Amino acid sequence: MKPSSSISHHRRAFTIVELMASMVLLTLLMLVCVSALDSVRRSVTGVHNKAQQFREARQAFELITKTLSQATLNPYWDYYYKGTSSNAAPPGTVTPPTAYIRFSELQFQSGPATKLLGSNTTPASTPGHAAFFQAPLGLTNDQSGLGSLLNARGYAVQFGDDNTNRPPFLADYTIPVRYRYRLVEYRPPAEQTAPFQGNTIYTHPIDWFRQDLEQSTRIVAENIILLILSPRVSAETALATKKLPSWIAPSYTYNSLDVNNATPDVDKVTVDAAGNVTQGTQHLLPPLVVVTMVALDEASAAKWAQEYQQSPVDYLDQAQAPFTDATAYDADLASLESWLNQKRLNYTVFSSTVPLRNARWDSRTY
Repeated sequence: MKPSSSISHHRRAFTIVELMASMVLLTLLMLVCVSALDSVRRSVTGVHNKAQQFREARQAFELITKTLSQATLNPYWDYYYKGTSSNAAPPGTVTPPTAYIRFSELQFQSGPATKLLGSNTTPASTPGHAAFFQAPLGLTNDQSGLGSLLNARGYAVQFGDDNTNRPPFLADYTIPVRYRYRLVEYRPPAEQTAPFQGNTIYTHPIDWFRQDLEQSTRIVAENIILLILSPRVSAETALATKKLPSWIAPSYTYNSLDVNNATPDVDKVTVDAAGNVTQGTQHLLPPLVVVTMVALDEASAAKWAQEYQQSPVDYLDQAQAPFTDATAYDADLASLESWLNQKRLNYTVFSSTVPLRNARWDSRTY
């Protein structure tokens, strides 16, 4: 019997060329993975940094929209006397009322900041729009007021230095003054909320916030270059009235004391011979307000200040009358963004449609 012969097995080893080729492929694969991870990291870091840059602006925008949504007029139905154009009966005689109409001692106003803030402002120093109204915010002098107490509120963009906003310990240091556009908030305590006294309701419709504007204003955020406010009705109401949603404020101006918001002053109601009252939007809040705010980052704001020598500039070019026609809102905003891009400024646009939950509309509004 023959012994079994041994069978030898030979394994073929990798050659040097094959090993080098494998290492090259592995290296290339690792480089692709590392490059992709680095790209993702830089993208996430960029988004985070941008969010941090505009965090103050975002908080300011949330403050505006939250406070604006709480605006109120507390309207009520009352007698209307044609002789006094109010709910006050003519003195000395017994006069029957002409009609019942809406009344309110409160007011909502929005429109070009230069018109609302007075003659000392310019389109360069106070660009865009402003708004003033009342809301149940509960702020008092001793900070312990009830939450339902009324407070006046207002928002606008103003240009200026930071001297009044510096802490006292910087007084002895020669630190350059910083000129910036800033969002400011008018926020007097509840003790100063009442906008009208006696018969001044029609004769002085805006003095209630002008008279203590400087003392009751605080800075909310820096590097806010524009605030736009567009009162509108809902799409359903626009369809029912066969008008554009912005018909209640075609030039962005809304005054709850005004009948049709066609003039900067107050229009009194009209009553025909049959006693029919034309009151329009008087003593009503706008159902919706489209709020748009444009903010720069600090680097862009510093570049802006250096280019314009720390002076306000009419960057909206009032000769072209931007943001005066609500139907041209999109075109005006696109034009502004184009200008900012040409200047290579880093900016962001915040925009939201804010429903005013205390607005009361019915078929007699229109």
